[in-house]
Amino acid sequence: MQAMGVDRQVLIGDRLLGVGLPPLVQTMYDQSLPHSEEALDELVRRIGSLNAMGCDIIRFSYPKSDDRSAFTYLCARSPIPVVADIHFDYKLALEAIECGAHKIRINPGNIGARWKVDEVLASAKDHGTAIRIGLNSGSLPKGNDPPARLMSNTALTYLDWFEQAGFTASVVSLKASDEAVTIEANRLFAAQSGYPLHLGVTEAGSVVSSVVRSTWALGQLLSEGIGSTLRISITGPIETEVQAGVELLRTLGLRKRGIRIVSCPRCGRSSFDSQGFLASVEQDLLSIDRDLTVAIMGCQVNGPGEAKGADIAITGIGNAIFLYQGGELVRKVAPDEARDAFLEAVRNAE
Repeated sequence: MQAMGVDRQVLIGDRLLGVGLPPLVQTMYDQSLPHSEEALDELVRRIGSLNAMGCDIIRFSYPKSDDRSAFTYLCARSPIPVVADIHFDYKLALEAIECGAHKIRINPGNIGARWKVDEVLASAKDHGTAIRIGLNSGSLPKGNDPPARLMSNTALTYLDWFEQAGFTASVVSLKASDEAVTIEANRLFAAQSGYPLHLGVTEAGSVVSSVVRSTWALGQLLSEGIGSTLRISITGPIETEVQAGVELLRTLGLRKRGIRIVSCPRCGRSSFDSQGFLASVEQDLLSIDRDLTVAIMGCQVNGPGEAKGADIAITGIGNAIFLYQGGELVRKVAPDEARDAFLEAVRNAE
């Protein structure tokens, strides 16, 4: 087993990842692939929306050969790189590569004999396809080491296999549902290898539990310069995964573009439905590629103050809605005009 300490950069489609480069956000499609052209085109449009929100790479399960035509269609038309998730059958890995996958995700330990892994490596090298070695704490070989060390050492062993075959377009993921194990495994690996790491806390639960647990674990690693891609795994809409990932990177100062939303919770003095208004505009805001802070405030107590620190702000009293720009009151609008006026101001802000 080698300590492969040279920093590696890996090209996934048109996205370059590696130590020192901006981390990328991923999600994984949560349904089986559709097969009609109309449904596939709708899926391509959805991927486009995810891309506009800040998603850089999307992964799909590839469990059967019946999906070959649909997956080929997506690989050719997706606006962001496509990853195929493969388990057990090396022939499916070969198919996915031939379909045009920009990266495949495998666990070499469940693909089978080493010659099968070598066949996958040879095909991936011929097609310019990257490979993610995906290890979860629940799918490791037997060993006496603690889970974190076992994960790191197993990944290093597999990378040694890959390098012996002349393959270096590798990414590694070391995930556990236990945040402490996830953190330790990735730290151990990063101290010994310069291959890019994909970060995530696996099976992290619903929105609140997943975002809290993932932010705790991934935030520490990213702050230490560990991690080239990430996925916030949520039992919920994949759009929420993307939103959470982008917001984490923005909070850490690792991504600059995108709308930063400041909004107040509801309280008894609320005179403007900030919660309802945010729900009506949030999806639009997340798809606007501008470096702006917007404030949506519920009353005149905090509203003007927050407006001074935001590029665009909105608040109201009763039927009077006030729009601020650069901290200055610029417009008073009726409730039925507020949404369009606010989004227009955001899109046209200098």
